[in-house]
Amino acid sequence: MPFKAVWWWIWMLLELHIKDYALVDEAVLEFGPGLNVLTGETGAGKSIIIGAVTLLLGGRGASLHIRTGCDEASVHGVFAVAQGASLIRSLTALGLELGDDNTVVISCSISSSGRSQRRVNGRPVTQAMLADIGEYLVDIHGQHEHQALLRQQRHIEYLDNFSGEEGLEVKEQVNAYYRRLNQLEAGLTELRLSEQERERRLDFLQFQSEEIDAANLVPGEDLSLAKEHDVLASAGELYDRASLAHALLHGEDHGTPGVIDRLAATLEELEPVLRIDDTLRDSKELLQTALAACEEASREIRVYRDGIDRDPRLLAETEARLAAIQGLKRKYGDTVDEILNYRQEIGDEITMLELSVRELAVIEKDIAKTRLDLGRVSEKLRSVRMHAAQKLRRRVSSELEELAMGSSVFEVDFREKEDPKGVPVGEKMLAVKADGVDTVEFLLSANPGEPPKPLARIASGGEISRIMLALKSILASVDEVGTLIFDEIDAGIGGRTGTVIGEKLAAIGKVRQVICVTHLPQIACMADVHYSIGKEVKDGRARTVATKLRDSDRVREIARMLGGHPELSATSMKHAKEMLKIG
Repeated sequence: MPFKAVWWWIWMLLELHIKDYALVDEAVLEFGPGLNVLTGETGAGKSIIIGAVTLLLGGRGASLHIRTGCDEASVHGVFAVAQGASLIRSLTALGLELGDDNTVVISCSISSSGRSQRRVNGRPVTQAMLADIGEYLVDIHGQHEHQALLRQQRHIEYLDNFSGEEGLEVKEQVNAYYRRLNQLEAGLTELRLSEQERERRLDFLQFQSEEIDAANLVPGEDLSLAKEHDVLASAGELYDRASLAHALLHGEDHGTPGVIDRLAATLEELEPVLRIDDTLRDSKELLQTALAACEEASREIRVYRDGIDRDPRLLAETEARLAAIQGLKRKYGDTVDEILNYRQEIGDEITMLELSVRELAVIEKDIAKTRLDLGRVSEKLRSVRMHAAQKLRRRVSSELEELAMGSSVFEVDFREKEDPKGVPVGEKMLAVKADGVDTVEFLLSANPGEPPKPLARIASGGEISRIMLALKSILASVDEVGTLIFDEIDAGIGGRTGTVIGEKLAAIGKVRQVICVTHLPQIACMADVHYSIGKEVKDGRARTVATKLRDSDRVREIARMLGGHPELSATSMKHAKEMLKIG
């Protein structure tokens, strides 16, 4: 695959390879940073390209997607991923690894039997696993199932990111107090175990700690012992080979000259020569250097050989120590370091179990204070969020007005749940989570007189795509999803609104990769990468073809999109050139 570099985008779709899928016999689309557009006549097969991407994101495959006469359909996608991205953590959690050049390669195939196979970097995955990964890769606007903004549980994350550094700092404080409260309450629960159960647990943990302590383990000891064992087990061979090496340098005991003797003899032979002709002066210096190096190597080899311990008792002691450590590994961890970490954990638990009733009261007091602190910072976070929500409402309303949806109403809905065991926020006791007491949801009314509804329940098609475009124009820089696909975004619009949409897509393309299916020349002329999707007949069969356009080809495609009567084609070509120059 031709892509070697990873752009500064968090991640992006580099290449899409489709084979025997629907009307496509084979197509390879290479996408780039910025705005990528797909254009073509209605029915040419643009939706097939989007369908192929949907399959890569965990969509269902069916035998009806296989090109007639073929046994299998396949789709492959290559994605670039930046180090430290959330996707990498998701891959790791699923037991997958990032590929070479920081890439993720997703492959999906559908057989004529209807069975689908999915792989990520060559590893088989389930549809659910692929859907989890796909959430981090692509947002498809036009098909609800892949729009992260339609998932209510993500809205609070978007709002917090939009609130900026202040909101994220307060959110981290909430999370820290939340973790602290959970730890304290877990410790309190442990302390309140029945006396008999507590004593039983304490005896068991003390037995384990004593067994580990008796071994006097040293961090990394198992690794150093294993290496030492390898040396001791091979002591005889190491001694013999070191002795032979030393003998080859110094000569055999019965008088056979070694390398050092031969080098010295060579130098002696050169002395008379150099007294007459100094041509070989450099050769003499090289031989002297070699002789000194060989003598130094001989000394080091001798010291190494004489230091080899061939005492079988030491080998037996090492093996016994390794066996003892292996016995502990079977119980407490795969390495000595893990065993020692476990010892620290049970030591902390033993300390908790040995706390007195008075210390239990101290913990209860600490819990009460932490609950108050958590309520205080949760209230502060809510205030920051509400301020950010007002700002977001104004920004989205402004964006929608530019997109010819000025009558739409965008709201950020805040909900809470009262809980007598929760935290105090104002005069209420509210249920709390790691991100505070708020449940946030984006609502929208696209028509006058209609109450705002959740985004997932508003109309589909171009209208929802424009709403997503408005939100993405504002939130793109705080959203980790690297590739945005807009399908049907230009449905029912044109003129100035089309130009505005194109400008916004191009602006998002500065920070995220955008792929857009469009019928509007106002959008197509702003593309960084432009594909024409067409249909042709070959050997009596229709097939969809994807062609990457450059220069004059783009002029002709923009002119086609502008339309008009045949006698106006020259005007359309001129207009198309002007649009591309401006775009």
